[in-house]
Amino acid sequence: MNQNFDLNSNPHTRLNILTGEHILVSPHRTKRPWQGKIEDISPDNRPEYDPKCYLCPGNVRADGEINPDYKASFVFKNDFAALIEDTEIDNLNEDDLLVAKGERGLCKVISFSPKHDLTLPELTRDEIISVVEV
Repeated sequence: MNQNFDLNSNPHTRLNILTGEHILVSPHRTKRPWQGKIEDISPDNRPEYDPKCYLCPGNVRADGEINPDYKASFVFKNDFAALIEDTEIDNLNEDDLLVAKGERGLCKVISFSPKHDLTLPELTRDEIISVVEV
């Protein structure tokens, strides 16, 4: 086992010994910031722009990067993705009870619209085509 591989921080798959399925485990995602459950604005009154939203144009994301002032669909690398591109790839087998393998990958986020208050079904046909093309 590689000394750099850590079950508590590296994404990996684990074997469910009861079903034989491999399950993705992403322990590093527990470090994501959580803004808390806030429900004081009803869905009908969502603002077009939210200065606290990590996805809105020009806002600072959770990782400190600043979103561009995008005008259409915008794609960026997930700041707290389930998989990491450069994670250690290694295997672990502890008496066939804990069987794990490091996993790498890239996860992205698509912001459908620069308008915070819109959901996909509320976009125009052309805007939805733009999301699909992205």
